[in-house]
Amino acid sequence: MESHIFPEWLYSPLYDENHRFFVLSTDANKRRGTRPKGIYERLLCHECEQRLSRWEGYARNVFLELPLKVIEDNRAFVFAGLNYASFKLFQMSLIWRASISDRPEVHRIDLGPHSEKIRKMLYEELPGEVYEYGSILMLPALSQQLMQQFVYPPERLPRKIDGHTAYRAILGGLFWLFIVSNHSSRVPHEVFLSENGNLPVFKVGGPAVMFMQQLASDFFAAGMLNNPK
Repeated sequence: MESHIFPEWLYSPLYDENHRFFVLSTDANKRRGTRPKGIYERLLCHECEQRLSRWEGYARNVFLELPLKVIEDNRAFVFAGLNYASFKLFQMSLIWRASISDRPEVHRIDLGPHSEKIRKMLYEELPGEVYEYGSILMLPALSQQLMQQFVYPPERLPRKIDGHTAYRAILGGLFWLFIVSNHSSRVPHEVFLSENGNLPVFKVGGPAVMFMQQLASDFFAAGMLNNPK
């Protein structure tokens, strides 16, 4: 089937009045273009497409509709009342689909043997422990309206974090860190979605803002944007 690599609802804030969004590249040899819908390719069978669509629909409700209880502390907003299995499997599906995609708009990432492990967990609908292929969500000290106008596919970090391989992305107005590691049990468990349905979204400043500024500068250098300054 024609499968979306990322759910269509993640692109909603990007569309203009003609239902188009811009596709930018830091490669000066590529042209700036527009798309009328999200990135998709022939990827999944009907059965698997329906399975993933359930988790996408649940995540859409979490982001856009569900009246979740929010607990705020100095480090994070904690959203309570999520369905652990549905949201965790949604998170895992994002990094897995990005890893098997051949679309040129998606970074080439190789999860190695983890790709097959994640595929089996998705097929069997097993979310695993909180630290198994968990995601850390962050809210940068930037305009949410600005952040929601970006979709940045998962990209491997140039350096490991405390020995763990991680992939960064911008989806749904948030920074995501996907932890893909054989020893992720060493990561403090409280940074992930908990089994009782608490989802921390961490408040971050410097590194995330610097990444966005560098990205804007790279787009400008490639002739994709006006001077970001």
